[in-house]
Amino acid sequence: MGFVLDAYAARSCPLKTVYRFTPGLEPPRDRLPDPPFFHDADAIEASVFARLLASDDEAVHLRTLPAPDAATAERATIAAMRAGAPLILAPVLPRDERGHRAGRPSALIREAGDGPGYHPVQIKFHRVLESVPMDAPPLSVTALDAPRRLLALPGRGFRWRHRLPAALQLAHDWRLLEASGYAAERPFAGIIGLDQIAWDGQPPQPLITWLDLSAARVPPPPDTTTIPAEAAPISTLQRYDDDFAVRVALAEGALTASAAAPPPLLPVITSECRGCVWLPRCTAVLDPDDVSVRITKSPLDAHEITTLRALGLGTVTALAAVDLDTLLPSYLPRVSHRDDAESRIRRAHHRACLLAAGVELERETSGPLPLPRHDLEIDVDIETSAEDRVYLWGFWVDDHTSGASYARQFAAFEELDAAGEQALAGEAMAWLAELVTGRDAAVYHYSDYEVVRLGRLAGHLGDLGVWAQEWASEHFVDLFTVVRQNYFGANGLGLKVVASAVAGFAWRDEDPGGLNSQSWFADAVHARDEIAREQARVRVLEYNEDDVRATWHLRRWLRTQG
Repeated sequence: MGFVLDAYAARSCPLKTVYRFTPGLEPPRDRLPDPPFFHDADAIEASVFARLLASDDEAVHLRTLPAPDAATAERATIAAMRAGAPLILAPVLPRDERGHRAGRPSALIREAGDGPGYHPVQIKFHRVLESVPMDAPPLSVTALDAPRRLLALPGRGFRWRHRLPAALQLAHDWRLLEASGYAAERPFAGIIGLDQIAWDGQPPQPLITWLDLSAARVPPPPDTTTIPAEAAPISTLQRYDDDFAVRVALAEGALTASAAAPPPLLPVITSECRGCVWLPRCTAVLDPDDVSVRITKSPLDAHEITTLRALGLGTVTALAAVDLDTLLPSYLPRVSHRDDAESRIRRAHHRACLLAAGVELERETSGPLPLPRHDLEIDVDIETSAEDRVYLWGFWVDDHTSGASYARQFAAFEELDAAGEQALAGEAMAWLAELVTGRDAAVYHYSDYEVVRLGRLAGHLGDLGVWAQEWASEHFVDLFTVVRQNYFGANGLGLKVVASAVAGFAWRDEDPGGLNSQSWFADAVHARDEIAREQARVRVLEYNEDDVRATWHLRRWLRTQG
C-alpha cells in the first residue's frame, strides 16, 4: 500500500507515524489548537514574501492561484520549475511515491548562474542564529531583496544544537527535489528566522541563512551509538535519511497492525506531546509513576528517559531510591549527547526524591527571608496580546494603615498600536505615582517581566517615565528572585505551582495561563457577539486579579518561614 510522509515526520515523535497508519485507529481527542505565537506568523510570512517578490519581476507566487488545492499547486510548481522561474513562493513539490515523501517548503530559489535546479527555503517563527567568534568561518547568507547573491556574514552561526529539527525539514525538501529532477547542483538549503541582522551599513533585516546539507556537522541519532560523544559527526542529509528510514519502517509495520495492538515503542512524554491528539493513548500505556510523566520541569529528553528505563530506573520511585554516584558511571557515557548530562540527571534525581516524599517545595537556606513589611504594599501583573502589546496593568493594593485591600486595573480591550500601549502605561503609572507619593510603599511582582516592559515603555512617557524607572529601581521587589534563591521546587518555581502548593491559593479559571490569556484577549476584542466579548473580558480581568492576589498570598506565606 502506498503512503507518503511529510517534512515533519523525521523530526517528530515516531509514534505519531505509527498511530497515523494503524488501520482503524482514531485519535482519542479532537485536534488541539496550535499554541499561539508571540508574533503573528501570517504577518511575518506575508512580509517575507512581499520582500522576496519585490526582488524579481519573474517570481511566481502560488498562493495566489484561483484554486490553491494541493494537486493544482503541485502542477503549478512543476510548470514554474520547468519554466526556470528564479523564485517560487508557497510551492507544493511533486509527491515521491517511491521514497514515501510529500512536502511544501516556504519557497524555492533557483541556483545561481544559469543552473536549472532549485534550493528549498523554509520560514521559521523563531530565531535561528547565534553569535560565534569573529575568526570563525563566516555564515553564508543572502538578503531578501537579492536572494540569489551569496554573501559572507562574520560573527554569526546557525544554531545547530537547538535548530536541528528545522534542518531535517530542509533535508526532506531536498530529497523531494532530487526525486523530481529539479534539485540544484549542490545540496544547500535556506532558512529564514526571526533574527534581524544589521550589517554592511544596512538597517536590521531578516536574512536567508544557507546550510550545506552535505557537511558533516551533526551528531548521529544517540540511540545508534554506545557513547554518543565519541561518534563522528555526519551530514544533515545522512541524519535525515537515518531518521526518515525509521519512520518509513514504522509506517509499513503499522499498516499491517491492529488498532488493539500495543505500540511497538514505549511512549516518552516530552514537550512535543502538549499539542498532540494521541497523548491520552500514550499516557494510558505508561506507568503513572513514569519519569517522563511526573518530572515536568527541566524534563529529561527522550534518549535520557529510554536510557534510564534500560537501567531499570524508569519510574520516579526507582530513580529516587538509586544511589546517584553509583549510577553515573554506567549512565553518563550513554547520554553523552548532552554536554550537561550530569547536572540534568542530578536535578531530575533531586526532583524524584521530593516527588517520592510528597514534598513540593524544599527550603535550601535558613533564617528569615528578605521581605521587610511596608505600610503600603502593591502587587502588579501585566497581560500582553499575541502582538506583544501590554493591554492590561493589574494591581492589588494592601494598605496596612487604612486596612483597605482592593484591585485596580487599567485595561484596553482593543488592538493597540505603540501610542495606545504607551498611553495605557502612562495612565497606570500616573495612578501609581499619586498613590505612593509620601508613603512607605513597595510594589511586588513575580519575575522581571513587568520591570522589563516598564523600562521599554518609560522612555516614551516623559517625566512620568523617568519617575517610574527611578522609583521602580528602589521600590519594586521580585518575589521570584526571593523564591529562587531560597527554594528548590519539585515541579519548578512558577507562580501557579508555588502559590497553589504552599500558600493554598486557587485561580478561579480552570485553565489559567499567560498564553491562554492571549486567546481570551483575542475573543474579548474580536468575538462575533457582545456577550462572548464580555465573557472573555471578565475572564481576562479575573485571571489577572488572581495573579496579583496570588503574589499577596505567597508573600504572606514567605514571611512565616525561617
